[in-house]
This record gives sequence, C-alpha cells and structure tokens, in this order.
Amino acid sequence: MSHLRSLIPLIEPLVTSITGLSQSTDGSAIKYLERESLDILRESKASRVDQFTVRVRIAGLEEKFRILNNGELADALSDRVEKLSKWKKKFQLEILTLLLDLSESPATRTRVEDLELLKQPPPVPPLTWSQVLADDPLDFSNNIWKTIDYAEDSSEVDEAVTPDRTVLFPAEQVSVYQHTPVPAEFPKELSVPIESVVVQETIESQFWKVKNGSTGIPTEKLLLTETQLIRELLFMLMQLPTTIFQKSDHGQLRVVGACCIQGISTEALDSIITSFIFIGQELAKVHEWVCRAEVVHMIQTIQAVLRDKLQIAAALLTEIETRLLHPELQASVSLLSVLFELQVATGPLLSINNLILVQQTTQTKKPFALLESIYDGICLAESIGDENVYKLFEELFFLGLNTYLKPVFEWIEFGRLELDDEVFFVMKNEDVSSKELLWSKQYMLRSNLDGVLHAPHFLYQKASKILTSGKSISFMRSLGLETPEIDQGSSSIASVDFEWVCRLDHADVMQPFSERFGAAMDTWINSQHQLSSINLRKVMTFQFGLWRVLGALEYIYLSRNGAIASHVASGIFSRIDRGKTVWNDQFVLTEMFREAYVSVDCVSTAQIFVRSKRDKGLELPGRRRTMGSLACLMVSYKLPWAIANIIRPSTEDIYQRVFVLLVQVLRAKKMLSRKVIASLYVGNDHKSTTAIILSLRHRLLWFTNTLHAYLTITVLSQARLEFRSKMEKSVDLDEMIAAHDAHTSRLENQCLLSKKLASTHQAVVSVLDLVVLFSDLRISLEQELLTTIDSTRRYHRETTKASSDTEDDDASTKWVGTTYDGQQLAKLRKLSSTLSRLLGFVLSGLREANRSGAEPCWGILIEELAIGEVD
Repeated sequence: MSHLRSLIPLIEPLVTSITGLSQSTDGSAIKYLERESLDILRESKASRVDQFTVRVRIAGLEEKFRILNNGELADALSDRVEKLSKWKKKFQLEILTLLLDLSESPATRTRVEDLELLKQPPPVPPLTWSQVLADDPLDFSNNIWKTIDYAEDSSEVDEAVTPDRTVLFPAEQVSVYQHTPVPAEFPKELSVPIESVVVQETIESQFWKVKNGSTGIPTEKLLLTETQLIRELLFMLMQLPTTIFQKSDHGQLRVVGACCIQGISTEALDSIITSFIFIGQELAKVHEWVCRAEVVHMIQTIQAVLRDKLQIAAALLTEIETRLLHPELQASVSLLSVLFELQVATGPLLSINNLILVQQTTQTKKPFALLESIYDGICLAESIGDENVYKLFEELFFLGLNTYLKPVFEWIEFGRLELDDEVFFVMKNEDVSSKELLWSKQYMLRSNLDGVLHAPHFLYQKASKILTSGKSISFMRSLGLETPEIDQGSSSIASVDFEWVCRLDHADVMQPFSERFGAAMDTWINSQHQLSSINLRKVMTFQFGLWRVLGALEYIYLSRNGAIASHVASGIFSRIDRGKTVWNDQFVLTEMFREAYVSVDCVSTAQIFVRSKRDKGLELPGRRRTMGSLACLMVSYKLPWAIANIIRPSTEDIYQRVFVLLVQVLRAKKMLSRKVIASLYVGNDHKSTTAIILSLRHRLLWFTNTLHAYLTITVLSQARLEFRSKMEKSVDLDEMIAAHDAHTSRLENQCLLSKKLASTHQAVVSVLDLVVLFSDLRISLEQELLTTIDSTRRYHRETTKASSDTEDDDASTKWVGTTYDGQQLAKLRKLSSTLSRLLGFVLSGLREANRSGAEPCWGILIEELAIGEVD
C-alpha cells in the first residue's frame, strides 16, 4: 500500500499529459481516470526480475560475440559486467533486463569505437589567484586593497595592518569617516528613585527571599497570607514558574520548605495544598497529552476539544486571580472556596486522565480504545447521575465519533475505502483474481490477532450490515451499474450529535444512552442497508436472471421434471447396455442433454456441458455396468459471474453428487422393471429357485422405489419450496448466499451424502450394485433355461413315438431343472444374504444418525425400509 501511495502524485501528471485534459475544466473526468489508473496499478502483479536469468542472457551474449569472431566486443562486455557487479543499486536487474529487451542484433550493430563517447572528459584544473592576477593585475593606486586594522585602540584613525597578519600590499594610513554618537536621555517617567517607598514595600513583600541559611530553602516556616498562597497556587495551576512549588525528577510537584497561615492548622493547610497539587498534576497530564503528536484523526479531534477545555480552565484561573488579587474589587479571600470552585470546574476534565492512560497502553492494538472508554464513561456517568462529566464526555464522544465515522459514511454511502486506513474495520483484499469471488473475498471485516473484530465494541452488532451496505454499492459498480440513485442515499446524515441521537422518533428519552445511541445508529444503517440491498436484489433478479438460473439447476440436477430426467437417464443406460466402449463421450452426452432440455424455458442449453472423469478401472467391460461408472459423469451448467457470487462453486459438487445418486437409483429401477417370465419356473423342482428370485426382486424393488420416492418427494420437493420461500424473504446478497448454502447443506445431509453418513451412502450404492448383479444373473438364468428347453423339445419332435416323446420331454425338463438348481441356487442365496447384511447396515446407520437429532425425514425412510424387510 505504501508503494501505491507513492504512485498517487505521479498519476495526475500522467493522466493530464496523455489525455490533454485540464484540471480546471475537466476535474471530474481526471479524478475518474486517476481512480481507474490506480486500480490497474493495484491489480497488476509484476514480479521481480530473476537475477539468474539476467546472468545467463549476458553470458549468452558474450559467447555469441566470441563465436562470431568479435572478441573485442566480448572483452568490452565482460569488463563492464565485472565493474557493474561491484555497483549495487536497487533496480539494477530491472535496468539490465530493459536494456537486453531493447537490444536488437547487438553483434552486428554495436561498434566498439562508440564506447569512447562514454568516457568522461578530463577534469578542468581549478583556477588559481596567480592565473587571475597574471591576466588582470591589481590596481594599487586607489589604496582599495589596504588591509584595515579594526583594533579597539584605533578610535580616530585606522592604522596599517598589524605585523602578525599577512599583507599582500604595502600598508598606508587611510582616513575614515568619524562619527561620535550622542547619548539619548532616559525618560524620567520610567525611572523610580531607589529611596521610593513603593520599591521598599515590593522588596518586603517578596517573602521567598532567603533570609536564613544559604541553601535556598528557608530554615523556618514562612508565614504567608491566603492571598499570597492563592497567587502561588494559581501560578502552579497555570503551569507557570512558582516559588514554593517545584517538580521532582519524576515530575511530581512538591512544596519547597514549609509555609503556614495564621489561623489554619498545619494539617488542614497541608491537606488543602495537596488537593491543589493533585489538580495541578492532573491538569499537567492532560496538557502534556494534548500537546503530543498523534496520527489518528479521531484522537486529534479529541485533543483539539480538550485544548479548548484547557483554555477555558486557564481563563477561569485568570478570572479567579483577577477577582481575588485586584486591589479595587475588595473580594474576600478563601482557600476553601477557591478549591471548591476549581474542583467543580475541573473535575470533569480531570476524569479524562484514566481514559488517556487506557489509550496510551492499547493504542497500538486498538486506535479507537479512547473512543470506547469515553462511551463507557458516558454510560457510567449517566448511571451515577454525574451531569458535568456526562456533558463533557458526550461532547468528546460525538466529535470523536464523527471523525471516526467519516470513512464509514464514505463506505456505506458510496462504497469506497481510503488507502492505508487501518483504523476502519472494513478492509480490501487485493489478491482476489476471480470475479466469482468478488462478493465473498474482496471486502471483509478486519480482525486482530486474537480474532476479535477491529472496531469499537458499540459497533460490533452493526459491523456486518455496514460491510454489506458498502459491498452492495461496490459490487454494483463492478457490474457497471453505478447510478446517482444508488450512490446518493436520501437518508444520509451530515453528522452524529446528541440531538440527532436523542430525537423522539428514535427512542424514548427515558431510555439509557446506550439504547438510544444503538437505536439511532440502527435506524440510519438499516435505511442505507435496505436502499443498497434492494437495488442490488432487483439487478440480480431482473437483469441477471437469478430465478431462471435457480430453476435451471433444479431441472438439470434435482429432477424437477421426472419425465425429462428419465429420458436423459435412459439414453445414458442404453449406451452402457449396448456395450459401447465410448459410451461416456462428452460431445455425444452434451448434445443429448441439450436436446432433452431445449423445451424448458429457464434452461439455457448452450451453458450445459457434460464430461467424464477418466478412470481406467471403470473402463473394463466387467465394471462398466456398475454404479461406480455413473459417478464419473460430470454435468456442469455455466453461470454468469454475478450469479456465481451467490451460487458459489463450492456448492456445485453437492448438486453433482445428488444428480449422480438420482441417476443410480433410476438405473436400478430400470433394471428391475424387466418382467419376470414366470412360466420358466413353474415346475416343482424350481420352487426354491423361483422363491429366491421373486423374493430378491421384491426386496430390491421396494428398496429402490422407497429410496426414489424419499429423494424426489420427501427431500427435493420440500427443500425446493422452503428454499424459494427463504430466497424471497432475503434482503441482501449475504442472506441469499446463506439461504443457498443452507439449502445445499440440507440436500447433502438428507440425501445421505454428508461425511458422517459416508459409510451409509456407500452401503446404499452397494445395494444398487446388487441390482446389477441380480439382473445379470436372472438374464443369464432365463437364457440358459430357454436354450435348454428349445433344444429338448426339438429332440423329442424328431422321435416317432408320441407317448415316449411325452415321457422323454418330462424327463429332460426334470434334468434341466436339476442342473440349474445345483449351479445357480448358491449364487442366489449368497446374493440374498449380502442384501440382508447391507440393508441391516443401512438401517443401523440411519437409526444411529437419527438418534443424534439431525433430520426428521430420516425417520420416515427408516420406517419405509423396515416395512420392506418385514414383508
């Protein structure tokens, strides 16, 4: 940031020299171009030059010169590189890189003779007096070169030069102008005779004159009058030198010697003087702090207010001095009355010292610590009824707050941040390179090392809305939609003061200050936040089609239209079942998806892209038909970058996994929908096989239908309705993002795709894989039965005896059934036991998750799956 600040003075001359605009006539255009230029410089990521690359290029040039038989040029280059290595400058590598980039055919166009032009000319010898006198001799005729002796004893005539001085020319006597000054007469009105009575009384009144001892401290107590002591005390309070008060090495005030007043006990007088000293020391601390140089504008404002208060206190001290010491006013003198008057007048001012101490100890971590302390002081003074402290702190707080809120006003109304402003709690991230992350990453709240928000505690709850309001205006500016209606809110305020906070339309006047202040700030912030957020919401909805994009995602990923989803899935399944080696060709699948959704208004088919992840294991013929092959499909819907700030890329994976799960369930349903040829299993010898096959099919159908109904009706339909309702109620983009994140998180959880349900999801996929195994086993079984029966019947038709044909036919059929039962029954029983084990694991996993109190819909799924197992 310091580098950018150093470039700011250079940007304006650059803009004016290139564009030819004038600051007087085109000031706004120049400022706009300056901001754009500064943004370009800020976003440029120029890296430092690699020193090794520079060395390699120079060594390559030297080698090239020698290969081209230009050794003289190579030697010259080598000598200068060696000299340059001893000359270390900051941008040496950049300068060399620039020269190398500008060079063109150096081997042929460079001449060694030109190096002579770079040599420095020999230095001119300095001019001497002998050379000057040889050209122009001195003239001694007018005695102007005589050296004059200005000795004290030469009062009338200047003699020649003294012998101890070097003289170039003969000395001669020179007459000078004689002037005798006339002494001025002193005005008699300003002189006082030493014998005057006034002088004598003045000397006697100087009680501090040392009369005993020589140490400067009286050996006996000084008997003073109250008037004399009050004068010394007032001098001390006004930071003026006094006689009876001195500062120690540690800066503490102390009384020099001892003094007493007739009629006042020593203890009482010491107590009164101690109270005066306390006031003087506290005022000195305040005066010292306000004279310190501070860089934070808010603290400078508070210092200026306290400076004015100190001047008022000094005027009060002067007024007391005039009232008590003026000979014509005849006022009564009382130490206690003066002390009480000063305590009342300076009490609020002295109470600021504790707050200053807090600011000095925490300024490096919290520049606004003093503002926080003043706010707490207002609340405390209000609670104990200290009106004077309350008024002073209220004035300090609002003046300091106005200075602190200036960048807040600039941000919340215009969406702009000041450079290098480390006091404001909103910061800009300069490393954001993707437009899809502008909303979430470009601007954020500043936190300290402990993770605490870098803002006054009375703005903690309002910081997020302040951030969102400015982000909305800045985001619209990034969209190229900056308009006066957006940048200039009708509810902006000029300043924050006590009258504005305590208006009746903000809060009840009987409420505490903290509640009235919070209500007033909330009213203003909410008005600005609502104005900017509503405008941005309209832009996102009507101009960038937010609802159309959400509808497209529901159609493509969440099977909002079951007929279209089934049609797309059937096309994928047919390519897999036909055994095509490139069933997942991305161009074919993309075209198939686009044709399927061309009739849906909210879907822009040109933004649909389908690709497949490469997995060599799934390309084997045996694994191509498993459910894992469908997980390699990647369907993407390209979003406008403005919408991508709401539907963030991190949620795309959830949509993708829900889509894959739906396709896997549809794949299982399609395989189980094939009708069973019951006539093949009519014989008595096939009862056990038929029972197992029909039982397996029933259990798998129940599982897939229950799972599909749960996903489409219980989860997706209800989630879609609730998500739409939340999006319609959302005020700003943060609420929209939160609603969408909650929606996708709910889908991930309820569709059994979360990390804590990973084992349950894997078991569900394994059950769906059993559907593929069962379907393949049943198809192979029926094909074997049909082939055997056809061959047997063909054999018996060739025989001549009808009765024997019938008997042989029954025997052959019986032989076929015996062969099947012996080979395939074990596979079916193993498949059934595996299904029971997996279903039990799924139910136990869901029950465990449901007991932790996560999703009510899991209870519905558990009951439905359990019913299928009981039946």
